[in-house]
Amino acid sequence: RKPTPDPQMSSPSRSLNPTPPLKGSFPLDHFGECKGPRAAYIKCLKDSDGRHAECLDITKRYLKCRMDANLMEKEDFSKLGFSKSKKRTSAGKGQSYEKSKERKGFIAGLNK
Repeated sequence: RKPTPDPQMSSPSRSLNPTPPLKGSFPLDHFGECKGPRAAYIKCLKDSDGRHAECLDITKRYLKCRMDANLMEKEDFSKLGFSKSKKRTSAGKGQSYEKSKERKGFIAGLNK
């Protein structure tokens, strides 16, 4: 004789309500609306050996595209870490990767 399935086990006891993503996460660009600025940003990172400070203008263009396409909430750039002045400070600006602490074996968070 087969056991009778329990009706409570076959359906969830609570409804599933979707929740919006947390700040800092945003939907994928399924339709490629910001493909150009994204590609330019990735190229800039490769060309600058990963120094993101050299790509800030491109980063801003990419984020603006995402906001304009409703792929992320519209936000003032100052709240996203961009300053209104053109002066930029970067710990490694002008320093090549070969001369950086990481190249010499430095690991952030590891005390020697």
